[in-house]
Amino acid sequence: MTSPKEANRPKEKEDLKVAVDVALFDRKGRVLLGKRLTKEGFGTWGFPGGRMNPGEKITDCAQRELKEELGDNIEIEISNQIIAVRENKIPPNFIHHVTIILKGLLKSGKPKVMEPDKCDEWRFVKIANLHEYSLFSGIEETLKNYMRNETLVITDW
Repeated sequence: MTSPKEANRPKEKEDLKVAVDVALFDRKGRVLLGKRLTKEGFGTWGFPGGRMNPGEKITDCAQRELKEELGDNIEIEISNQIIAVRENKIPPNFIHHVTIILKGLLKSGKPKVMEPDKCDEWRFVKIANLHEYSLFSGIEETLKNYMRNETLVITDW
C-alpha cells in the first residue's frame, strides 16, 4: 500500500522544468506585462520568458525568450540580478516549475506580440497600478519585494 507521502512524490518520468522570466522595465520605471493565452494562467498578466533549453545559460535563455516573444527590433539590457525565484505547479497541467526572474531594461524599440497564440498583448504598467490587473503567479509579490530591494523566493503555490 502506498503511503500519502509516497503518493505525492513525482513519478520518475515527471521532470522539473526550469524557466527564466524577465521583469523588463522601461526608462519611466514601468514594467512590461503580457496577457497570457496559454492554459496555465489564461487571462492573467505576466512577465516575458520561458523554459530553458538543455545546456543553455540563464542569461542566454532570457535573451532568446525576449527575442522570440517581443521581436528583435528592440534593445534590452539584462542584468545578472536575480530578483525572485518562483516555484509552482500551475493548473491545469500542474507541471513542477522553478522560474528564475531577472531584471531587464528596455533601451530602445517597442515590444511586439510575436507569439499571438500565447500572448494577447504587451503593456508597460506602473507598479502602483498593478491592482488593476489579474496577475500571474507571484508577479505582485516579486515586484513589491523588488521595490524594497529584497530578493524573493516564492514556493508552495
